[in-house]
Amino acid sequence: MFLFGVEFVFTSYIGVRLYEKSHRKVVAKHKKNQTKLKQVVEDGEREKNLHYMKISGLSVGLAWLSHFNPVFLPAMLLVFTYTAFPYLRRVENSLLKKKKVDGYVLYGIADFMTLGLGRLATASFAVGLVHTAHFVISNAEKNSKQSLVNIFAKQPNHVWLLKNGAEIETPLEKVTQGDIVVVNTGDVIPVDGTIIKGIAAIDQHTLTGESQPAEKAEGDTVFASTQVMTGCVHIQVNTSGNDTTVAKITNILNHSIDFKTDSQLKGERWADSWNLPVLGLAFASMPLLGPIGTVVILNGHIAQNIRIVAPLSTLNYLNIASHKGILVKDGRVLEDLPNIDTFLFDKTGTLTSEEPEVGRIFVYQEGYSENEILAYAAAAERKLTHPIARAILNRAKAMGVTLPEVDDADYTIGYGVSVYIHGKLIQVGSRRFMQRENIALPENFDEEMQYAHDAGHSLIMLAIDNRFAGVLEMYAAVRPEIGDLLVSLRKLGVKHFAIVSGDHRQPTQKLAETLGMDDYFYDVLPQNKAEIVEKLQAEGRSVCFVGDGVNDTIAMKKANISISLSGATSVATDTAQIVLMDASLKRLPELVDISLELNKNLHNSWLFNIVPGALTIIGAFTLRIDIIVALLLSQGGLGLGVINAMLPLRQISEKEKLQLQNRHDVQQLPN
Repeated sequence: MFLFGVEFVFTSYIGVRLYEKSHRKVVAKHKKNQTKLKQVVEDGEREKNLHYMKISGLSVGLAWLSHFNPVFLPAMLLVFTYTAFPYLRRVENSLLKKKKVDGYVLYGIADFMTLGLGRLATASFAVGLVHTAHFVISNAEKNSKQSLVNIFAKQPNHVWLLKNGAEIETPLEKVTQGDIVVVNTGDVIPVDGTIIKGIAAIDQHTLTGESQPAEKAEGDTVFASTQVMTGCVHIQVNTSGNDTTVAKITNILNHSIDFKTDSQLKGERWADSWNLPVLGLAFASMPLLGPIGTVVILNGHIAQNIRIVAPLSTLNYLNIASHKGILVKDGRVLEDLPNIDTFLFDKTGTLTSEEPEVGRIFVYQEGYSENEILAYAAAAERKLTHPIARAILNRAKAMGVTLPEVDDADYTIGYGVSVYIHGKLIQVGSRRFMQRENIALPENFDEEMQYAHDAGHSLIMLAIDNRFAGVLEMYAAVRPEIGDLLVSLRKLGVKHFAIVSGDHRQPTQKLAETLGMDDYFYDVLPQNKAEIVEKLQAEGRSVCFVGDGVNDTIAMKKANISISLSGATSVATDTAQIVLMDASLKRLPELVDISLELNKNLHNSWLFNIVPGALTIIGAFTLRIDIIVALLLSQGGLGLGVINAMLPLRQISEKEKLQLQNRHDVQQLPN
């Protein structure tokens, strides 16, 4: 009678599949439309699993009633067949398309043997557990993906455009480059652009991971999906829609989700390698344990559990990294990062700030002070935007120096700047500029500046009315976070640090010694950085190259792992596997810590799956455990694995609470 139930299920399934194949042409005809609905189908995965889970509950109830009254048996078989169809499709796909025996095949054999043994409620319960597991996992995966991608999804439907002095509400999709968008307190910035009027505190945590808002004013760049906390700004649109930085980041994250880590791949291969042995053991032990023992052993496999839980863990740690302002383009590097023993830092723009600082100021004309030399230089550079100009202006501001007015009509740019101030010709620039202008340098000038040359400092020279008047010494400032960064990385297990630089030996060596680096490479051209990476790898080292993304492409491709400080503006073109969105190194120890936590989480997931499987098989021989116990052990291990994989999301919840509090505090401040 019960074997008839098995025959009924399989006969029904075969009939349905033959019917579907006979209508394949119709299906193919509508394939294009089905492709368009792919996202809808994926979004409905959770609802589908929930539906089958509920129907499986009905199947269990009917099976229980059929024990008391056989009249319920036909209804039970119909409902069971309906719930088993998705299951049987997976079994068919494994055997006929993939040509392998996987977890679905083992579960399928076990469940239909259970049905054939007359354990109707247990068979229904087993199928229901599979649907429940898929519901829980699809729900968890959906939430994790949404949390990962939706951190960049805040976009208004309409914006306020400034036209002819009036603010006009306009659909976001109609905004074009060059438009002026008005964004007020509490509004989300809808575009990438430049502030042309106003000042505001802007929450950029979605991009940089910073919990505190950044103050932005005229001339500063702002990004879509960030939020104005206080103030009002007029923004000239650079890009909008799919061309914005956040849209490109979202696209990158959607691709990073699809990568499988090495641990996951190894786990799947290892688990799959046990499927045939488990199948053989189950049937070989039938004379000793009987069919119930065979079913118990079949339920002891772990292949599907590892295949499901491992990517969920990786996805959630990618999520954590994104919330901290770390864009990981390939999830595999998170797992590989603890294997890195060497960090190779590009010097300029990575260990040092892009903007230099003004050091000593030398006066070579009587009647002038250091502050006057600084004031003339800053006034001449006022309208320039390069790093040296900004550094001189910042020093003047810090010293409280008042800048004199410049006659713009005589403003020329060559290898330097020439302006008239109060009738005096002020010339600011490099040594070559002075030579071009036929301005003689003081005697013994090179000897006096030897220290600056040895230290790798540059010199900005100033002349007044064609007479050499002064020098500003410029030096590259070491990023303030570097010292603590190296200490933290050593504590996390990194053994070797090195610098690669295009500067000559003295400044590179001095910086390496100051920071406690283990090695340094100097006079290295950009195209030769990759050779340094290969040299370290030839010594048996696993190398992580850290650069600013400028002229580092080949070195980054050669390195085992590459990290860029290019920040948010160039994530789409940066070749690095990891981008630090706030363009600083302070997140680097957190990145290593995230990778260590991921590996620990994956290890725990292995234990949560292997131990129940082993206990099930051992229990079959020693305790003769029942099928229901085997099912609970197997699915219980899967449940623990899913819980373990979802634990990292607690960190995100706690951080979001802190950010909400910070935003509330900022909004309480007077404008």
